[in-house]
Amino acid sequence: MDARCKRYSRDESRPLDLNLLLVFEALLLERGVGRAAVRIGLSRPAMSNALGCLRKVLGDVLFVRSGRMMVPTERALQPAAPITAALNQIRAVLGEQAAFNPSRSDAFFRIHCSDYAEILLSSPR
Repeated sequence: MDARCKRYSRDESRPLDLNLLLVFEALLLERGVGRAAVRIGLSRPAMSNALGCLRKVLGDVLFVRSGRMMVPTERALQPAAPITAALNQIRAVLGEQAAFNPSRSDAFFRIHCSDYAEILLSSPR
């Protein structure tokens, strides 16, 4: 396996890098390496390298160029729905933070300011 892909190995001692799943999803949605790179904030060469590693790990080319698009192979389409669903679940769980409600908060805030700002901020209006 290519040295740059060693960290993406499916070997039990080195679990699959979950960032490759983001690469996979972006390529499915954008159908182009450049657009997929922009979507997830990678450079075009980094996206190409990640795609190369993904290909090595999964043992398939996954996406083939057809004109100006990258078309997924049958092997890429098989895990597409479960991978997308799993990433959406992760996003939902991480996005479920409750909105800040100051009247219910037990947090302690310390505000540092000049004497003049303290007078302005603490005087009743």
